[in-house]
Amino acid sequence: MTINAKKSLGQNWLNSEQALNKIITAGQINPGDLVLEIGPGKGALTKKLIDAGANIIAIEKDNRLISLLEEKFATEIAEQKLKIIEADILETDIKNIVGNQEYKLIANIPYYITGQIFKKFLQENLQPILMVVLIQKEVAERITGNLLASSKKPIKESILSLSIKVYGKPKYISTVKKGSFTPAPKVDSAILLIDNISKNFFVKNNINENQFFNLIKKGFGSKRKLLKSNLEISEQVLTTKKINPLARAEDLSLEDWKNISQNIL
Repeated sequence: MTINAKKSLGQNWLNSEQALNKIITAGQINPGDLVLEIGPGKGALTKKLIDAGANIIAIEKDNRLISLLEEKFATEIAEQKLKIIEADILETDIKNIVGNQEYKLIANIPYYITGQIFKKFLQENLQPILMVVLIQKEVAERITGNLLASSKKPIKESILSLSIKVYGKPKYISTVKKGSFTPAPKVDSAILLIDNISKNFFVKNNINENQFFNLIKKGFGSKRKLLKSNLEISEQVLTTKKINPLARAEDLSLEDWKNISQNIL
C-alpha cells in the first residue's frame, strides 16, 4: 500500500542515510537509552535508533502509518524495544508516557510546530536530557547564530534563541539539503542538538521562570525601540550592568538578561 505524505501534517520523510547517521551520532545514544520520537513516519529514523540500541516510544498522529509501523517493527514491539502511540504530541502528557524515566527527544519534527515543540519540552517539568531535531535551516541558524558567526557579523538574539539557551546549549550539527526528503520541502533543513538541558539557570540565579519570559517578550515588544523604552527603565539600570543604554533587545546576551532580571524583577 502506498502512503503519500500529508502536507497538512507537515510530513517530509527523510531518506538520506548520511543525515540519519548524523542524527544518531548527535544523539549520543547508549544501549538502553529511552528515546522519544515524534512523527516516525515510515520508520527510517526509528530503524536507526533501534540499531543503536535505544528503547523507543514513537508518537504518531497519522493513523494511516500505525499499521505500517506495527508490521515493519513487529519483532521490536514484541521485544518491548519499541512502543508506538497514536496521538498528537502537543496534546500529550509526557509524564504519562515516560513516567519519571530519563529520556532523549530525537525527531524529524514538522516545521509548522517547531516553536511549540521547543516550548512544550523545554518548559516541561520532565525535560529531556538532550534533544536532536531536524528543523528548517534558517531557524537553526537563528538559534545558534551559525550564519551570522560565519559571516563575522555581530550575533543577534531573538526570543526563540534566548528561550532555548536559557535551558540548554544549542549546537548546529549539519545542513540537510531539501532533496534529502520525500516530498522535498521548499527550503533546506538542519540538524540541531540541544544538550545539557535543565532549569538550573532559574534555580541557581533565583529567577522566576514566567517573569523572566515576560520580561524578554516586553523587551522585544517593539523592534524599533531601544530596550530602555520597551522595558520602561532608566539608562542607569543598564549602565550599572555594563549594558549600552542605546542597545536594543536583540543586542543582549543571555547573561545580560540575567543581570537585568535580577535587578528589576
